[in-house]
Amino acid sequence: MVVHVESENTLKLVLKCVDHEEFGNLYAFNKEITDDEKQLVQPYFKKYKPIDFKNIMNIEGNPHGWMCKEEDASKVEELLNITETLEKQSEKQKQIQKELNAKRKIKDDAMSEIETIFNQAPRPNKFLKKLLKKADIVYDPGDSFLTDFDFGEGQLFLIENQYIWYIINNGRKDDDYTLNNIKTTGPGAVGFRIPYDEHVHDLIKLVSEDNLYKGKK
Repeated sequence: MVVHVESENTLKLVLKCVDHEEFGNLYAFNKEITDDEKQLVQPYFKKYKPIDFKNIMNIEGNPHGWMCKEEDASKVEELLNITETLEKQSEKQKQIQKELNAKRKIKDDAMSEIETIFNQAPRPNKFLKKLLKKADIVYDPGDSFLTDFDFGEGQLFLIENQYIWYIINNGRKDDDYTLNNIKTTGPGAVGFRIPYDEHVHDLIKLVSEDNLYKGKK
């Protein structure tokens, strides 16, 4: 079976401007076309300027240049034998979104299981600095702890030989600091500890996408 893979340089129409009041979606080519090709599709294209739009404040994208309306796109694609049609691009995008949604659900389910496991876990008082030094691996999902610590947010998962810690920064102005059992350089964090479990470690790898903490230990 031969699989045809479209090149990034394959000629296609791309969305350039959206007029919410009159013209709708307007498309341009992703690269230059020949003079002969321009002659073929010229009846379906117009050189737009901001003055052509009823309300320039109600458009998205670039209102300048040669563009065709969505209703004429299939005619243009047929004239130039474009294989990467708007319909094909839409189907690809739907498939990508479907895969992203499936991946998101797997991560959401894994996070729900983690929260259930840690919900009633012990919360011994500790210093975060010491825990970070002792940990073998520290996961920071989405770099949330690194980037959001100063705002009182972020989460960490610390993997030790005997334990796994789930640390939730609890330092926003409206947070209840009396819940904090982990000393930080801020108001503090809530830390849950369970005995090391390989399944939990796998769940943490999944939700964090193996993203390691990049802050100071």
